[in-house]
Amino acid sequence: MDINVDALRRDLEEFYGSAAFGGFPAAFVDLAQVENASPQQLVELSRRAGLDLTDYEA
Repeated sequence: MDINVDALRRDLEEFYGSAAFGGFPAAFVDLAQVENASPQQLVELSRRAGLDLTDYEA
C-alpha cells in the first residue's frame, strides 16, 4: 500500500496538537515525534492513534 505521507503527517500533527492543547500535555511528546518521523514511524504512530490508513492511500 502506498501512503500519502504528507497528508498523514499533517493529520497526525493536527491530532496530537489538538490533544496537547486540549488538556493532554503528554501528547506534546507524540507531536514532537511526528515532526521528525520517517514514513514507517508515521504509520506506526497512526496505528497507535487509531487512524484508518486506507484514508491515506496514494
